[in-house]
Amino acid sequence: MTITMTAKHQITIPQKIADVLNLKKGAIFDVVVDKGRIELIPLETRERKFTEEEYAKLEILAKKEKGKEKQITSKFIDNLKKGKA
Repeated sequence: MTITMTAKHQITIPQKIADVLNLKKGAIFDVVVDKGRIELIPLETRERKFTEEEYAKLEILAKKEKGKEKQITSKFIDNLKKGKA
């Protein structure tokens, strides 16, 4: 799954992911940056356990999207800057 950052450095979490993780407007995330990757970890005021069904939906989504990643090259980045990606 590929998403694009806006001119204001914002990204949108795809609806499929928001639905599976039950994310709502105003959700708060911990942001971890490691080895050129960004990880968003939803924070909640109460501990939440995911059901087997939720894990199964995420697994199906991950398998469906596998291999659709875009290779990040300098040309790709230049096109993003120009708004062509």
